[in-house]
Amino acid sequence: MAVLLALGLAGCSGKPVEVTETRQAMDTEVAVHAIAPSEPVARRALRAAWQEMDLCAMLLDRYRKPSEAWLKGEPAARQDPKQRPSDVWRINEDAGKWATRVDPIVTSAMAVAKEVWQTSGGAFDPTVGPLVDLWREAGKTGRLPTDAEIQKARALVGIDKVEIMAARVMRRPQDMPPRPPGEGYQPEDLQQTVHSVGLRAGMRLDLGGVAKGYIAGRMAQRMKNAGATAGLIAAAGDIYAFGRRPEPLARQAGDKLWRVGVQDPRFPEDRSRLFTALHVCDQGVDTSGHYYRGATIEGKRYSHIIDPRSGRPVDTHLASITVVADDPGIGDGLATAIAVLGVKDGLALVQKTEGVECLLLEVKLKEGQEFQPSGAPPPDAEIIAHRSKGFAALEIPLDGK
Repeated sequence: MAVLLALGLAGCSGKPVEVTETRQAMDTEVAVHAIAPSEPVARRALRAAWQEMDLCAMLLDRYRKPSEAWLKGEPAARQDPKQRPSDVWRINEDAGKWATRVDPIVTSAMAVAKEVWQTSGGAFDPTVGPLVDLWREAGKTGRLPTDAEIQKARALVGIDKVEIMAARVMRRPQDMPPRPPGEGYQPEDLQQTVHSVGLRAGMRLDLGGVAKGYIAGRMAQRMKNAGATAGLIAAAGDIYAFGRRPEPLARQAGDKLWRVGVQDPRFPEDRSRLFTALHVCDQGVDTSGHYYRGATIEGKRYSHIIDPRSGRPVDTHLASITVVADDPGIGDGLATAIAVLGVKDGLALVQKTEGVECLLLEVKLKEGQEFQPSGAPPPDAEIIAHRSKGFAALEIPLDGK
């Protein structure tokens, strides 16, 4: 995974202030920066951001399993949020049996995923799991899947096969909001909107392709509601920046915008080695490196990225993909879609999508050299940079001048 670096995030005493907190969450280090009129307001915005992240992660992480006590139905465990499974885990467990009642955050995130699926012509699909499992097993056994096996797995892929519903239903008595004595209920009090998601047997849902960007956008909104005037959320390769620094916190005119560095994929262990740097405001930046994992099957190296449309591993030469988007969840998903589409089709997708720009770093192969879809490109590898039409306008010199 290529890493984006938030640059030049210096704090300042007095008012306004910039406060930064960092935690381990969502399988990575997450840093949140809040700018507000005072430190108490900034701290309040940070608390709101972490609360939103914890809630979303609890709902969307498909690996979040329940405790044994929760599975046994023990009342105390059922009331403890820390022991409950994620909604996505429950959706997958219930596949083929019944639709699962979920929090509206889940159906909202699924709407983002479905939009990317539609925009990309199916190159991104959050139900690609059965194909990923098939090829992962092939990597373990060293045997290529047969065409029949691929077709069988493909039949279980497609977000268009997922049942997503929001229905108005009568409230249960225990769900009725309290009313003072003598006050009756209005008709609208007697109904509630219930969200549910249902999968066919054998299908699997994984919203990880949009989750970090989606969550970052929600965290930013919570920070604004709590009084932050600007801020940045950075979770490894996913960043969302909103607002501008006020004059007291801007060392240079350009510092009113947020500076983000794009790491050079040839030096994955050195975060200081940047390929370029960007100025962004009210935008998400997602950088994905697709060179770390793969498997050798019957003497040939295969990528870990599976094209949901063909059911087979991709064969692109992209070492790094950076997408800048107004909607961070959309940008997160498009980075995965571009990894499937490759340079030509990936650029074409971005050019026709409003509010999105990209930088695609392609490894130039030497004569007679075959691309190996795993491991970072060697330090002396030549990188070809492909930019969408508006990407260059976001770039700044690496020295910041």
